[in-house]
Amino acid sequence: MLVDESKLSASEVERLAWIKKLSTEADEIVRSAGFPTEETEESFKEIVDTDWSGQSGAERMITSSNNWSDLANRWQLVIGDTLALILFAAIGRSNHAEDGSLFDAIQTAAPFILGWLATAPFLGAFSGNATATKNGVFLSILPAWAVSIPVGLGLRSVLKGAVPPTPFIVVSMVATYILLAVW
Repeated sequence: MLVDESKLSASEVERLAWIKKLSTEADEIVRSAGFPTEETEESFKEIVDTDWSGQSGAERMITSSNNWSDLANRWQLVIGDTLALILFAAIGRSNHAEDGSLFDAIQTAAPFILGWLATAPFLGAFSGNATATKNGVFLSILPAWAVSIPVGLGLRSVLKGAVPPTPFIVVSMVATYILLAVW
């Protein structure tokens, strides 16, 4: 909407200048966040994740690429997911009165860890979107979980020389999903 400033009072001209200044500042913020504005409709900004520490000025930007480089950039998730899968194996071994050593739990969890780390980065489990909100994690890890845990079960089957029984498959799927999503 065009306004004839010559017909405005001094206070209205002052308010209009203030609104234009705010609009310009807002456009700059929008552009810096990667969203197009009227002047930059054609522009594109790479999608980035923010690893926010909670302290002003301490943020760092991480580019999500949905490949193995996300593992290095989000190493805290790698450690947490690995520990969740080891916990799954330790609980399972305990429920079956098997040896409770950490080494044995890691050995049992290894096929699941390999399946997770080999496939989950490509399916977005280590992207910023996957962990943007606590509730969003449940939906965003579904594709990675639905592929990687069956891969882990397949690796386990090859190593054991037998396909696990259906109840084991169901418990594995449910338990790993809950542990990976909740931790």
